[in-house]
Amino acid sequence: MKQRHWLCAAAMAATLVSASGSVRADDGPPKVVPRGVTFVWDTDILRMSVSYRDVIDAEMQKKLTSGLPTVIVMRGYVFEEGAQQPIALTVKSCRVVFDPWDEVFRIQLAVPGSETSVPSPTLEGVLRRCAEDKALPVVEASRLKPDTQYVVQALVEVNPISKDMIDRIRRWVSRPAGASGIGAGDALFGSFVGLFTARIGVADRQLAFRTQTFTQPTPPP
Repeated sequence: MKQRHWLCAAAMAATLVSASGSVRADDGPPKVVPRGVTFVWDTDILRMSVSYRDVIDAEMQKKLTSGLPTVIVMRGYVFEEGAQQPIALTVKSCRVVFDPWDEVFRIQLAVPGSETSVPSPTLEGVLRRCAEDKALPVVEASRLKPDTQYVVQALVEVNPISKDMIDRIRRWVSRPAGASGIGAGDALFGSFVGLFTARIGVADRQLAFRTQTFTQPTPPP
């Protein structure tokens, strides 16, 4: 009965917005659209809270309840406003498998400096953990210049087909939360612009967004 309940919940769950920038990967590159987020400085680390549930449409919700693994990856690049190359990167990876025997979702969640395995009895719990960021570490204040505007541009992918990319992301999130800087040796992620060229069949769904700008915090007197 519980499994039937989850299938019904998936079918009844929202039809989520194409205007948000979320597309199937074979539709071409996603359009980068503005998305308001909440930024909070935690000492000298900028943290971001944002929802991208619209990348999980009704079909993806059915896949989540199918028992097959689903991977949701978010990459957020920090740019000086108007610049072409990012200065920092934050990543979140979420692998979800529905266990039909225990009727629970098994979630492997990785963010900078932390990797955890948690169960969720509901699809809502999966979306809350895997399609929302809560106080995700983004960049250290020491990497920013005073009186300069910065922006985060992000790409969310569901079921990327590149296992190599997923493995690289897992290595990236093993860094401490305060190690967001991108150096010459981090070219493995490719150029940010290259992420938004037409790449047919690279993932089941993609969503791209840019945040409002932010600045380095003013030091206390």
